[in-house]
Amino acid sequence: MDAERKINLCEGVPLNSPGAANIFLNTTKSRKVNDGTVIHLNTEKPTDVGVHINTTLSIASSKKIKLLFILNFLLSIICMIISCSVAFYYWNEMISMRKQIEVVKEQILIQNFKDGVVEQDKPIQSPLVSQLRPQVRGVEVREPRFNFAKEDISSNARRYYVEDLGEDMLLVDSSKKNSKQDKSPVYEISAFQKEPLVVHFNGAMREKNIGSQVIIGPWLRDLEVSSKDSESAVELVSNYVTIKESGLYLVYAQIVYLTHAPNCYFIWARQPAQAPRLLTTCATGDDSSSRPLDKSQISCAAQTVARLYKGDTVNIAQREHNRTLWLRPGYTYFGFIKLSS
Repeated sequence: MDAERKINLCEGVPLNSPGAANIFLNTTKSRKVNDGTVIHLNTEKPTDVGVHINTTLSIASSKKIKLLFILNFLLSIICMIISCSVAFYYWNEMISMRKQIEVVKEQILIQNFKDGVVEQDKPIQSPLVSQLRPQVRGVEVREPRFNFAKEDISSNARRYYVEDLGEDMLLVDSSKKNSKQDKSPVYEISAFQKEPLVVHFNGAMREKNIGSQVIIGPWLRDLEVSSKDSESAVELVSNYVTIKESGLYLVYAQIVYLTHAPNCYFIWARQPAQAPRLLTTCATGDDSSSRPLDKSQISCAAQTVARLYKGDTVNIAQREHNRTLWLRPGYTYFGFIKLSS
């Protein structure tokens, strides 16, 4: 070579300057190489080309890249600030709404408490004091009369008057009333509610095998449950019960058997010289378990509402024979509750 032609590749020197070799990277598939990327130099005299490659390359960040990075960072900060502001705003709104709801709840509770106190403080009118009733559609509503005329009251009627003892009022016989001291009106006893008549009977034996007997018994009146003087309404005669006051009764019964076999009983009512009337019946299935006989109790309970008449005799009849019964209080019992006359 007569002279060396040097091409310095640096920043600011274009590769296509006059007299310089064209340098390019051939990365196409048209020329296959086995050792990676090939650099081809095209000149007029390929033999006179000398290539000097400086492998020290420095990459410097341009001003545009720095500016873009700063803008992206600032935009991220702005978005974060906006998101935090929106979240803080909605958080304050939720707190204010919760406070408003609590205030409304307190107002409702206070109002309900006031209403309850007002209702409790309202005076309750005594049923013994009459009230003025308005007219309905021009028709005057008839008021109850407490001052009865002499011709309206029977001469044999027993009279009572109400003695004012504050909240507790007492019915006192009118014969004991001193007219000079008290001028309270006289009322009939039928105007006041009475305690319902209750008659309850328990079995009078601990254990009994009825054999061929049909009527279940004996029975014993329970004085703690039965009403006072209940004998005047329902009389117990042997294993039968005789009704002395006609009316609508609730009749109930329960029988406890000591057996594995099925059982059935009937409750009958009968007027003298008339056919019996079936009030109710109760039946059980058999006990298929392997329990011993002394622990195989089978209970059968029944109840009904029936109208009984004065002179009726009521009894409980067993269908099967040779049954062992537990005639104990709390196990076997029957009774009557008078609902109305």
